[in-house]
Amino acid sequence: MKILPISVVIITKNEEANITRAITSVLPVCDDIIVLDSGSTDATTTLAKNLGARVIEQEWQGYSKQKNLGNNLAKYNYIFSIDADEAFSPALRQELVSLFDSGQLKTMYRVNLINHYCGKPIKHGAWYPDWHYRFFDKTQLIWKENDDVHEGLSYDDQTSRASLKEHLYHYTTQTDSYYLAKMENYAQLYASKMGAKNKKGGVLKAISSATFRFIKEFLLQAGFLDGQAGFKIARAHFIYTYKKYLYLGL
Repeated sequence: MKILPISVVIITKNEEANITRAITSVLPVCDDIIVLDSGSTDATTTLAKNLGARVIEQEWQGYSKQKNLGNNLAKYNYIFSIDADEAFSPALRQELVSLFDSGQLKTMYRVNLINHYCGKPIKHGAWYPDWHYRFFDKTQLIWKENDDVHEGLSYDDQTSRASLKEHLYHYTTQTDSYYLAKMENYAQLYASKMGAKNKKGGVLKAISSATFRFIKEFLLQAGFLDGQAGFKIARAHFIYTYKKYLYLGL
C-alpha cells in the first residue's frame, strides 16, 4: 500500500494503552503523524516516538486549539484527525488510496465510526451510525476555537464535502466501570452547566427522561440486536440521563 499526502494528527495524554494501535493503523498510508501530548506520565510519548511519530509536548489549550496547533505542524495539506483510542480500518485505508488516485478530492469528508464496547463492535442503538468530519484540507478549514468538548470544523454551505464509505474504529471503553464513571462525570458537568443557566430538573423529569431514552435506544433504535453490550450501553445512558436531571434539581 502506498504512502499518501495525508498528515494524521492525534492529541494525547496518558494513552499508552491505545497509541500503538492508533499509529500502527495509519502507518501503511501515512508517513507524517503528529502527536500533540499534554503531559503524559506514562509511556505514551515513548511508544509514539518509537513508531516514528513526531511528538510535540504542548500544555493543554483546549480541544480545538490543540488540534489546530497540530494542523499547523503538519507536512501535508490534508489532515486526518483521530483520537488515540481510534484506528483506521483496513477498508478505510484502501478507500483513501482510491480517493487520491481519483484526483478528485473535496474540501472535507465525514467518516462513520464503529464504536466498540469492551471489545464488541456496536452497530445499533445510540452508537451507530456515528458520523464525524475528520478528513479535510487545512488550507481551507480550521477547528472552531471554543470551549465545547465536541469541537467542529469551520465550514459553511459553500464548502465542498462528502462522506467516506468505510469506517473508523473507535475503542470507546474496555470496562463497564470505566464507562459508568464517565457517564457520572458527564452528568455532573451537565448539571453544573445547565444549573448556571437556571435550567430545572427534579425526580419526575429524571425518571421520565431516562425511561424514554432507554426505550428509544434499546428498542426503537434496536440496541437489543447488540445483545448484552447493547443493554449495558442503554442502561448506562439511562443512569446518565436520570442523574443529570436529578443533580439539576438539587
